[in-house]
Amino acid sequence: MSAENPGNVKLKQKKFYQIRKLICGSIKEQMAYDMHTQLLANFLMFGDTQPAVVHSVDPLVISAYSDEFDAVIFLRFPDELTSIYGLKPGMKLVTACGYDPRGDKVADDIFPGAGFTGNYNDFIPVVQLFYGGKKQLFFTGGDSEGEPDCLASGHPVDSREGERVGAIPEIVPVRG
Repeated sequence: MSAENPGNVKLKQKKFYQIRKLICGSIKEQMAYDMHTQLLANFLMFGDTQPAVVHSVDPLVISAYSDEFDAVIFLRFPDELTSIYGLKPGMKLVTACGYDPRGDKVADDIFPGAGFTGNYNDFIPVVQLFYGGKKQLFFTGGDSEGEPDCLASGHPVDSREGERVGAIPEIVPVRG
């Protein structure tokens, strides 16, 4: 699972447990969350680096882009992360994306754009700031101004309606 632009970010246990405490209500949920620690670490280290934008802070919703789909999904996180990281609407973040090639149909909450590669049916973005050791807040790839192409060109990174409401298999607090 190596990407063209891997995240190269190490999972920080302190951050992992901070989010785990916010989203897991029972011991059973904590154990299920813990079982995916290595997968999450792999996404951060080897996942495809992509831009994201804080869409709102109350509730905390982040829109995460994937160039493989030329689309965004909206991710719902615990509101407490807003104050922990000083998040504001419009703030640019970085995700490390994992992709799922299984199945013959794109996930119901993804609406691929013109640049859709067709290689995958789902993507799982992990916000590096929430789990990783680097203090990188914004996506640094893109045009000569340092703005990601998809943000500079008015790509709908923060303009799609709706929130992702399904659940990624107990890995990260997104889509719900």
